[in-house]
Formats: sequence, structure tokens, C-alpha cells
Amino acid sequence: MKQNTFAPQGGARYVVLAMAMASGCAYAQAEAIVETELPPVVSSAHDGVEIPYDKTGVSVTILDAQKEREAGRYTLTEALSQVPGVSILPGGGDNQRGNVSNIAIRGMSSGTSTLPMIDGMRIFNSSGCSNLTPNVMARTNMFDVKQVEILRGAEGATYGGGAMGGVIYMETPEGQGSPQVSLFNEAGSHDSYTGNITAQGKISDTAFFLSSTYDRTNNDLQYTDGSHPTAHNAGKYENYSQALRLDHYLSADTKLTLTYRREDADYNYYSPDPYYGGVMPYTFRSNLVTAKGQSKLTDKWTSSLMAGYFGNDYMLGAGYYCETRNVQIEWRNAYKWCEHHTTTAGFSWLRSQYDGTNNGDRTPDSGLENTYSLFAEHLYSPVEQWNNSIAVRLDQSSVFDALWSTRAASSYRFNQDNSRVYGSIGTGYRAPGALQRSEASITCFGSTYHGNPELECEHSTSFDLGFEQQWSKGHYVSATYFWERVEDAINNIWVYDPNTWASDAYFYNSPHWTIQGVELAARGDWNDTWKSGYKISATFTQPKQEQNQQIKYSSRQTWAADVHTSPIEGLTTGLGLTAAVGRTLNSSSRVDNYYTLRWYAHYKVNENVSLHLRVENLTNQKYVIEPGYNGGFYMVPDMVNSGTSIHAGCTVTF
Repeated sequence: MKQNTFAPQGGARYVVLAMAMASGCAYAQAEAIVETELPPVVSSAHDGVEIPYDKTGVSVTILDAQKEREAGRYTLTEALSQVPGVSILPGGGDNQRGNVSNIAIRGMSSGTSTLPMIDGMRIFNSSGCSNLTPNVMARTNMFDVKQVEILRGAEGATYGGGAMGGVIYMETPEGQGSPQVSLFNEAGSHDSYTGNITAQGKISDTAFFLSSTYDRTNNDLQYTDGSHPTAHNAGKYENYSQALRLDHYLSADTKLTLTYRREDADYNYYSPDPYYGGVMPYTFRSNLVTAKGQSKLTDKWTSSLMAGYFGNDYMLGAGYYCETRNVQIEWRNAYKWCEHHTTTAGFSWLRSQYDGTNNGDRTPDSGLENTYSLFAEHLYSPVEQWNNSIAVRLDQSSVFDALWSTRAASSYRFNQDNSRVYGSIGTGYRAPGALQRSEASITCFGSTYHGNPELECEHSTSFDLGFEQQWSKGHYVSATYFWERVEDAINNIWVYDPNTWASDAYFYNSPHWTIQGVELAARGDWNDTWKSGYKISATFTQPKQEQNQQIKYSSRQTWAADVHTSPIEGLTTGLGLTAAVGRTLNSSSRVDNYYTLRWYAHYKVNENVSLHLRVENLTNQKYVIEPGYNGGFYMVPDMVNSGTSIHAGCTVTF
């Protein structure tokens, strides 16, 4: 499988340390195990050198956006629910469309430990605010990304702060082929509608991609007693998003790229709490702009320079408003010494300005942070079946001391490339947020958060070890053991006033958190039998805090499966399963186990018209997504999922 190593793809990717050069440069490109479901290239784990996923030691899953859409999964959250080690948590995700998506990778919450990256930009703020990442996860769709790369555990550590649990990397697609326009429309239960128009193609030396999506629903909020909120449009969600990418080739070896993305979302958050409840509208608006130049300067040396801006404005109700303004510059180089050795290295600067107000007062988590980073990675393949890498990153921040992230990985193929052993080990960190490390406090909707200047940075050590076997042509099984230890984990203690039900949160460092478990997966295709295929995964974890308590916002077991077939030409139909066991919330209290089944069908009428139909939650399962509480003055019932829904639509291309 010949791979293109023209220029670094994406930005702010894995970092790297130059290793001592070994003698001998004779090498023959090996044919990799053929990947039947996923794109073969891993670009974010090893920037500058695109390699097949089965030649890297990192734990990575790559989702093809087009295949996800054909299976009726149009949002990032729905797609991530199929990934081993990923858990969709209560109060968000596909349970309430448009709400914050609380996602955990191997027990590490998306709010503080998972870093989304889009077009090379780190979606990050200096406050350490846990709302930014879940908001981005909730509203990213699968129409304006080409693929999604999910790096888990130690693989995310070398992206720097905020990535101890992993990284979710996405890029706006580059236009391909003759110009064409595609129109997508789907309507369904709960006043749901999704519409998208995409225009893309290549004219002479310039490629273009333009996508615009409108998405809405009314969620159908309900409680365990069968009642619904009396407020009008209590769970309404509406979002407009646009994505643009332009690529101009100055020559076969030099390319300029410009991207722009925008989102405007409105969501009604409903709570029956008589003190702070009712319908609270919140808005989330963001802009992302990147410009990148990349060139193959010599036969061995490629270089890229990226500059980007990310800004978001977030408002909850009438009393809380915050904004993030990030500027990022990154210079990255890749040098291929010989067929055995490649080194990438570079420098980045991230300026993160966060400002917030609470009832008109500037919040103590407002502030400016400048982070300067040096990074390097070296890839070494002594023989064609054995691939190794070692990486390091140094971050120097204006608000904390210099911190290091490291990672080493290895992959070895044998048994005629049908068997593979892989593994990695890494270290990472997370610095306290601006409020967490301050002497101030902030009150928001009845809860007062108290900063702690004595807080230390979290530090993590993690490793994984896996085995993959192609037991028949196009059919694979794999097992990965993972372990992660977080020292000085940032936690909080809640103190409640039983008379007013007001609460105080005090931040402190826990002694340690430990997460271990195993990810099991199987996938395959029978291309000669109705073009049928399957994907099955299960993750078993023990995410524990000190005193043997389960880590908040985590699940002890997650299951996902998808089987599909094409009984007639043009028709693909399938069944999907997601399930979770042993879920916890903020207080580490247990919440319902659940499973959902879905059915989907996609029929290609001709080259220009496709029809699609899906039914979500086929068995109409009712499970708690937000527990209520019984106070001294009032009772709030448990909120449950919205039940079975039906959606149908068509796609027209011309």
C-alpha cells in the first residue's frame, strides 16, 4: 500500500524527538493488511508522514464520514458512540440532540481531558472551562468533515494540556473531481429536520469545498411519571453551520489552503427547579479560520506553516456569558533521512483569551494565557514489518511552569502480515483552570465555586498493549489492554445547605485516579455475499478514584455493533446497537444501564438520487438520562430519553 508523504496533513499534531540514526537505509515498502472498513492513513498521530493505521503503535480509530452518513449517523456524537473505549454520558449526546455532549474516552471526560482539533486548531481555552469541548462535540456534523480520527489514552498525551484522555481530530474535506452539488434533506419525529447543501470539486489548480447545514429538533422531553414540561418548546434546538475550504496548487509540490467554519446554535435548557428552573435559552456561536502553506522543499524535506483563529461566544440564560479568542501559529517540518528514518519537528504558539461575566460581573476565570511549544517525533523502521516512534513536547505557559509530554509506540506485523502486536506508553498533564487556581469564587445558578491557589497540575502515565488478527480475508479481531494513572487529579468537594439547597464546590487535588480495562473489537466484510459487513466492539473498564470510588461521568462497560447487507443492487440496510453499564454522574452516583437498537436503510435510485430511512430506539427503551432529586421543599422527577423516533429523507446530486 503506497502512501503519499507529500506534506504534513493537519496541524498541532503529535510531537516528536529526534532519535539516534541507525546505519543502513535499504527498505522496501510493504503491503499493509488491507483495511476493509476504515481509511488506511493515519495523519494526525504522525504529522508529516502519512502511514497506514496498522503500521503505527498508537490506539486509533478512523471514521469515514461518508460511510457514517450512509448508516444514518449525521452527528459527531452518533458516530463516536460506535468507537471502542468511547462512552456517551447522561445529559447530552444523542439523548438530547443539541445539548452538550458529555463524552468519555476510557473514563476520561470530554470536559477536561479530551481535546478536539479542527483543521489543525486546538479547541482549547485558558480558563479550563469544561463547557467548550462538550459544546463543540454536540454540534459538529458529519457533512463537513472527511474523516474523524480518535486517538485514545497515551496517544493523546503529546498534544499537550487537555489531551490526557485522547484527541478527536477532524479536517474540512478538500474538493475532488469535477464540480458537483449535493442536496440532503431529512425530516422526522419530534419536529426534527436536517438539511445540507454541499458544493465541491476541482477546477484547474484550485479545489473548493463548501457546505451549509441547518439542523433542528424539539427533543420531546419527558419524565419517569409520563409527564412533559408545561413550558412551550422546552427542549428546542436549532443550529446553522457552514464550512469552506480552498486549496490552490502553486506547483505539484506546493499548496496553499484556506478554511473557514462557523456555527450559530440556540438550545432551550429546561429545569423544573422552582428556584433556578424554567426554560433557560443558551446560545453558542463560533468562528474558525485557518491558513496554511505547505511545500516539498527537497526530495527529503517538507515544511508547513499554519496560522489560525478560533472564537466562540457562549451565553446561558440572562446572567452568564463567556467568550474565547484563540490565535495559533505553527511551523512544522518533516525530514526523511532514508527509508528507515523520518523526523518531524516544529514550534507553535497559542494565545488563549477567555472572558466571562456572571450577572454583570467579570468572572475570576477570565484571563490571558500564552503557550509556547517545541515538539519533535522520530519514526524508525529497522525492517519492513516493524515500525517505531518516539515523541516529546515541551509547553512553556505564561501561567504555569514548563511541562513535558512524551510518547513511544511500536507495531510489529508477522504471519504474512495477518497478525500484529502494537503498544504505546506516554505521559501527559492538565493544568488547573484560571478559576480553579485563583483565590476568588463565582456563583452560578445556586452553586458557588471556590478557587484554590494551592492546586497542582495533574500528571498522567498511561500505556496500552494490543493484538490484531486477520483470521480470514477481510475479517479482523483485536484486543487492547490499557492502563492510566493520574496523579494529583483535580477534583471538587460539594457542600450543600439543606435549608436553601444552595451548594459550594471546593477544588482540591485527589491522590490519584487509576483507569484500566480492555477493548475488544471485530469487523469484516463479505463482498461476494450481498456486500454484507459487521462491526462489533465492547469495552470493560475500572475507572476508579481514591477510596475505590468510580470516577464521575464514566461507564464500566460499553457495547456497540453494526451489521449491514445489500440484498439488491443499490440498497443497503442494517441494524445497530449501543449499550452502557455502570454509568455515573457528577456525584459518582449510579444511573440506569441502557441499550438502544436502530434500523437504517439507504437506497441509491440512480447516480443522482438516493433515499434513506432510519428508526432510532426500535424497542422504545426508557432510561434515565438526568436524575431528579427530592428536596425539603420540592421534588424534581427523573428525566428519561425521548423513545422511538422515525426519520426519512433523500439526497440529490447534480
